[in-house]
Amino acid sequence: MSGDYSQNDNPAHRGQLYLFIGIVTALFLLLAVQLFYFQIISGEEYRAHSERNRIRPVVLEALRGLILDRNGVVLAENRPTYTIAAAPFETSDETVDYLEELTGRDASAIRRRIRDPAVNRFNPIPVQRSVSFEIASRVEEHLLELPGVIVQITPGRMYGMGTLASHVLGYVSEINRPELEELAEQGYRSGDIIGKLGVEKAFERHLRGQNGMEFMEVNARGEELGPLPGMPVLLPETGNNVYLTLDARIQAVAEEAIPDNLAGALVAIDPTTGAVIAIVSRPGYDPNLFTERIPQETWDALRGHPLRPLLDRTRDGQYPPASTMKIVTAAAALEERMVTQTRVFRPCNRGYLFGNRWAGCWTSGHGAMSFRDAMTYSCDVYFYQVGHLLGLDRWGRFARGFGFGAPAGFDAGDEQNGLVPDAGFYDPAMNRPWTPGKILNLAIGQGELLVTPLQMATMIAAVANGGLLYKPYILDRVESAEGETLDSGEPAIRDRLPVSGETMRLIQDALINVVNEGTARSARLSYAQVAGKTGTAENPHGEDHSWFVGYAPADSPRIAVAAIMENAPSGSAVPVVRRVIDAYLSLEHKPVAGSAGSRYGAYAIP
Repeated sequence: MSGDYSQNDNPAHRGQLYLFIGIVTALFLLLAVQLFYFQIISGEEYRAHSERNRIRPVVLEALRGLILDRNGVVLAENRPTYTIAAAPFETSDETVDYLEELTGRDASAIRRRIRDPAVNRFNPIPVQRSVSFEIASRVEEHLLELPGVIVQITPGRMYGMGTLASHVLGYVSEINRPELEELAEQGYRSGDIIGKLGVEKAFERHLRGQNGMEFMEVNARGEELGPLPGMPVLLPETGNNVYLTLDARIQAVAEEAIPDNLAGALVAIDPTTGAVIAIVSRPGYDPNLFTERIPQETWDALRGHPLRPLLDRTRDGQYPPASTMKIVTAAAALEERMVTQTRVFRPCNRGYLFGNRWAGCWTSGHGAMSFRDAMTYSCDVYFYQVGHLLGLDRWGRFARGFGFGAPAGFDAGDEQNGLVPDAGFYDPAMNRPWTPGKILNLAIGQGELLVTPLQMATMIAAVANGGLLYKPYILDRVESAEGETLDSGEPAIRDRLPVSGETMRLIQDALINVVNEGTARSARLSYAQVAGKTGTAENPHGEDHSWFVGYAPADSPRIAVAAIMENAPSGSAVPVVRRVIDAYLSLEHKPVAGSAGSRYGAYAIP
């Protein structure tokens, strides 16, 4: 019939059909766009994610180089330890909570570690080092329930002699955020072990090895299936061995010579080179404590100890030098021709009246004295008058010329400057007004003057060798694991003392007399002439400090020593230095000998 028409010709139905076709077409277009995005634009990223879920790069930590003394005695080495590590990308919060239950390590601390933006999310990072065998075994047994977690055997640092040379050796620990930001370009990563203080830090570039890498195949649950076939293992490279100029035998003697109930410091130097033979700050600490997570109570005990064992007194301890400074004052006066061998000043009668100030002497009175006798018996009154003649500027110029007021140049870490005050220091606006009587104090090593034991050792070494002020150094040489010498320490002259040969001879003769007849008679040895100078530093916070600086043999010095004993009777440092000099001269060129009598085992006191 002409009036009949198809249902499809209905306009309403046609509109619905077109709408349906449009929706289906849009959905297919959206799907195509998504496929294009995932497969083409982001394909590499998702492919990498897939591969990382299958491949786990595991860092193989390198052995750190050994630290040895001049005779090859090992002072720092490595030992195998258990480390628990976790790959952040694979480790869930549930896994972290379970890890806390198994190890006792705080879950929040683990989360902070693995959620740190600085870490590589796909590489396992240490979350607990130096765990016990029991904890390592417990975690190993539950690895199927700990996706992303692995137990590794890694090298740990060990200081086999405990507190021996602890301050100069320093210690290692995990790298912190500021260090990581500074050293990231050198290949360090979060979780790496790095030298923190002393030799470990100063020679980090030599001691640090090169980590390796192993690629492990894992399943979707994070379980290791074994090494990835076809991928080579990048083996770690061991760090280089660092030999020090220290003699562990003399170091042990020096440390045992300082009583356990006292604090003090000692530095022994070869006066012909500046090589450090022994360097002691007492009390010491056990650097092994810092190679793992130190318990809070242990840290609190170290920080709160009344003798401050964490302070390195050799470099950071600053003290008035007391009468040892008379060496400098005498040298300045002789060089400026204000003093001669025979000139006698106003007699010492228990003290000296300067204006309306009475400056006392340390004893009941020396009478009229020549230069030699004034040094021998350490007469304060004589040196008050010498200091007054010199004045602040001249005296300060010589003090700085003897190496004070600036770092000594030690190669194993930073050190304090000390203080040699000048006219600019005495500023009334800073509550430090200058008065003429202050030079009296400075001339005998008191007042605002401050020095470090390391500076004192370099000074007396320069006097011993005739005037060469060497930089103290502790690096003997660096050797590869194969024994090839890669670097070595060398003597370096920092300056020359500002005195003539004649002045130096007079000073040296006076220092011999100090030991033979004067205040340091207890330093005498039967077989070698010792030269030196005592000092008793006033301490506004308690008992005085005892100084002694000396060297031997006087005619051909082979060792120079400076020592300070805090809060100790006058003269307490003398037998300590004598013991070290005696040990060194007795043990020179002898092989290492053992004894059960020493706290340090094989390093016996002769």
